[in-house]
Amino acid sequence: MRELFATLPDDPPPLPPGYLDTVLTRGRRSARRHRVALTAGWAAVVLVLAALVVPGVPLPVHPEALATRPSLPDRFAGYSMLTSTVTAAPPGRAIALYGYGNGETVNMFQSLVVGADRDTYRRVDTMEERDRPSALLAPDGTRVLLGDDRGATADLILVDLATGERRSIPLGDRVGVRLLAWSPDGRHVAYSAAPLTNSGEFGTVNVVEAEVARTGTLRLLDLSTGRSTEVPAIKPAWTASFAPDSRRLAVQVGQTAHLLDLDGREYGSVQIPGGRELAAEVGWSPDGTLLATVPWLSDGPFDGTRGGDTSHGVFLWKVGDITFLPVTGTGTPPAPVPDVVQLLGWRSAGSLVVATVNDAGHASLAEVRLGAGTRRTLSHFDTGRTCELGTQSCQLFDLHLATGLLPDLTVRNAGRPQRGPWPMLVNAVLGVLVLGAAYLLWRRRRRSARR
Repeated sequence: MRELFATLPDDPPPLPPGYLDTVLTRGRRSARRHRVALTAGWAAVVLVLAALVVPGVPLPVHPEALATRPSLPDRFAGYSMLTSTVTAAPPGRAIALYGYGNGETVNMFQSLVVGADRDTYRRVDTMEERDRPSALLAPDGTRVLLGDDRGATADLILVDLATGERRSIPLGDRVGVRLLAWSPDGRHVAYSAAPLTNSGEFGTVNVVEAEVARTGTLRLLDLSTGRSTEVPAIKPAWTASFAPDSRRLAVQVGQTAHLLDLDGREYGSVQIPGGRELAAEVGWSPDGTLLATVPWLSDGPFDGTRGGDTSHGVFLWKVGDITFLPVTGTGTPPAPVPDVVQLLGWRSAGSLVVATVNDAGHASLAEVRLGAGTRRTLSHFDTGRTCELGTQSCQLFDLHLATGLLPDLTVRNAGRPQRGPWPMLVNAVLGVLVLGAAYLLWRRRRRSARR
């Protein structure tokens, strides 16, 4: 070793010009890259934690001021898996409640509300938790009332759309429930209830809607007290509609519409022609003189041996007409309204809001003037192939409008849908991807620095 070092020259060779500056510059650049990579990694971690934690933290609700007049979008937004829930982000008052989706290969149905003041879309998660049961939208659009399609239930759930809060309304014994109509003043609800025997044609499977439609007894719920009054004579209750004064209602049993007061006393009746039924929820005209009827969707109310198949959960498809019967039995009713899939409410005694479906299966909402028969399209639904990951068309069912808002309703130009914060699962997946990308970037920078 000594001999080896002895052969080395006493003076080392001179460094190339600018060598030291080059080494220092490269060192500083490597240090900067390392700091940038480290900072980016920590930033990614902070963003991921924020995305995962913040959506789970309940924030104070500050409802936005209501618009001067309620409105309906001229086009309903398409299907999205990124729509938040009423509980996570309360939307405020709604103009519509409906089921949307498809289940050809995978059940991907959503229960949605759409804002009456802006383009908010929210999933009603309480309905999804209870298998999308029979439900009603309050006339003023501020609440949703629902039963339970999983089987017999001991309560109804009232959801406040402004706060996301849920109120349980006890029913006493566990029963199957069909919700029929909500009074215009928002205080009373008519529903049908029956024990579920798990017998008959349904075997051991609870098909709530079908069983209650065949055996259910009318009950009147006072939402201010939470108490229900049973009306034993009205059985099986088929469809119902409150009078505009909210103190009377018509309930169909067989082919008779029984006219009742809020104590369940019958003071009259209207015979409904065969093959037709009282329009559900909205069959009584605003001036109190007419009952609107529509064709049976299937085989009509239960007659002891057949019938009882309701429209709950059924896609809007069957085109029919609306005919009118005088409540008092006298007077000449208006001409029928053709080409209607569902009667959704009244803007006035001479103006209806209806749902229609064209030959291509596209659904829309329209205003129809009685007498003149003129029709104005209000809104369209997106029924394109956006459901089941783009493999199926989207279908519409269980459609309700906030009937108390219809007289002042306007139509707004649909903007970008406001769907609220993304679901936690989506945030978690994105978080994993961001962290993975940050880790790969850090490793690449580290290898570059070693070179």
